[in-house]
Amino acid sequence: MRPDKILVVGFVLLSTLFVACSGQDNELPEELQFEEPEEQVETEEIVSAEEIVDRDQVVVIVNGEEVYGNRYNLVYIEIKNSLTQSGEVPDDLAVVRESAMLDLIKQTLLAQDAAAKGIIVTDQETEAIFQDTKAQFDSEEEFEQILAQLPYTEAVFREILAKSLLQQYYINDQFSDIRVSSDDIEAFYAILSEQMEEAPELDEIRTEIHNQLLQTEIQMALNDRLNQLIGEAEIEEKLP
Repeated sequence: MRPDKILVVGFVLLSTLFVACSGQDNELPEELQFEEPEEQVETEEIVSAEEIVDRDQVVVIVNGEEVYGNRYNLVYIEIKNSLTQSGEVPDDLAVVRESAMLDLIKQTLLAQDAAAKGIIVTDQETEAIFQDTKAQFDSEEEFEQILAQLPYTEAVFREILAKSLLQQYYINDQFSDIRVSSDDIEAFYAILSEQMEEAPELDEIRTEIHNQLLQTEIQMALNDRLNQLIGEAEIEEKLP
């Protein structure tokens, strides 16, 4: 395990997986939280056979790296699944395809840049997170029941964990200098107070405001980096 203390603050498995890391020791995740869907959606209802491409088909070439259908399908299912849960699936599925392609390109570029900077996720780290996730359930059968509700196999779930972990390692390595000032917090609180009839005292929510502003700043920095990488990349899409 790399010298980061991995704190998984939330896995919303039917929308977005996000792994947050902090600290400087070798402990496994302290907390894992699953949010079960309010309504279960059968896998076959999420995507049709026509929406899936051949797993061995090259869907895009990014800086000379061929990216195949198996990875595109995973991203597509994640996006379609999230839209299905929120009731926001567009009538024109071309919008979903475009979103999936863009996300896939960003993931590929981030992985390429991470590798160039020596940032990696090992199989052992992915396995440790996976096993710790299972450990929060009373039994392996209960975990498998939850997993069975998702449009993913266990192997795909491991890929999602690895992808999320790599993104967080990248953030830790590249954006650890981002800070939120007291002035930022107080300015945000002033806006919040104007919008709420009875806002809590600043000291009661200072930590929450700090964390929210920090995550926003980090996400903006990551988006800027990905846009830069896209601008510098050679990308050849292969899907019609």
